[in-house]
Amino acid sequence: MRTIGADRAMRAILPLGLILALLQASAAQSASQSASTAAPAGCRVDHARYEALKTGMTYRQVRARLGCDGRRISHLTIGRVRRATYSWPGRGTYGANLTLTFRNERLTDKAQLGLRVP
Repeated sequence: MRTIGADRAMRAILPLGLILALLQASAAQSASQSASTAAPAGCRVDHARYEALKTGMTYRQVRARLGCDGRRISHLTIGRVRRATYSWPGRGTYGANLTLTFRNERLTDKAQLGLRVP
């Protein structure tokens, strides 16, 4: 026989369990898809190409400018809003890279680490 307090606790825990299950499924899907979208070994972004990227560019325009696809490291869709973050290896210090975030296929944020400035 359950008490009223136990019923409330179950109702509070159930949504959390569903959210965790959805996040885990999304992470597994993202991991399997990002493995298939890895940047080619010869594709390295330099600082000049990074500077040429402008907010509002489409992923297709960015890909053409950089010369290869990035590795998708995260994605999330809520309603009509799709967010995706991609990473490209860079030319510069050890571990140099470029990270770009897109919202509905448009560049919204860009960041770089260790790209060599000419």
